[in-house]
Amino acid sequence: MRLRNGVRGSCVLLALLFCGGISQSAADEQYYVVIFGSQSRPKLLRYTHTWATFIRAEGYGSDPAGWQIQHHTISWLPATLDVKVWNPKPEPGINLGLYETIAAVRASNQRITAWGPFLINPSVYERSILVKQTLESGAAQYRAISTPANLLISDCIHAVAACDSVFGREHYPLIRIGNPASRFIAREIMTRSPFDQASYDHSWLIDRLSLAHHPVTVIPPRQIPKRSCFLCRCPEDGVVR
Repeated sequence: MRLRNGVRGSCVLLALLFCGGISQSAADEQYYVVIFGSQSRPKLLRYTHTWATFIRAEGYGSDPAGWQIQHHTISWLPATLDVKVWNPKPEPGINLGLYETIAAVRASNQRITAWGPFLINPSVYERSILVKQTLESGAAQYRAISTPANLLISDCIHAVAACDSVFGREHYPLIRIGNPASRFIAREIMTRSPFDQASYDHSWLIDRLSLAHHPVTVIPPRQIPKRSCFLCRCPEDGVVR
């Protein structure tokens, strides 16, 4: 009788597990973004770029540094990688990954700066996936100077700005190119984010993204002023990796 009851109890337990009657604790999740900018020296408009990498971390425990991560990048460039600044006609574009972008801008001797990582809401991360899918759908085209109205004709800055679920592309007029454009996006995150970015240390993500193997100047949130400005600059004395 005891054996029969034990078998019956095991069957009930398995049934509860498979049917969801007993739930296992879900993994914790955090979402981040790193904003990148690059430009040549001396600065030439065709050798400037803005891009962003969005990260999802998932795992257990209070320290996310050991969690699993996955990431994707919004890095919109002409398919030829030859930026024609004053070309009025849109052309086929390509959305590069993080390391492909680093290789592409370094090929033209651009210096790279990264701002962040910043903590973001899940909705921003999800929106970035939709933007990536749109850019890679085959319907989107590249133009070095685009208007905010149409994501299907976009420059690199407006492609990243489209992930801003509050202000969108309209909030980022093309008065800044290269590092100033990326810096402005970083400062907007500092100013408008619901999180106190300067109080967090997400530097572990820099190593997890393997940026230590690339010549990237990293500016953490604590070095970025939390105030809006028009054409002001924030310090660029971050750690060179």
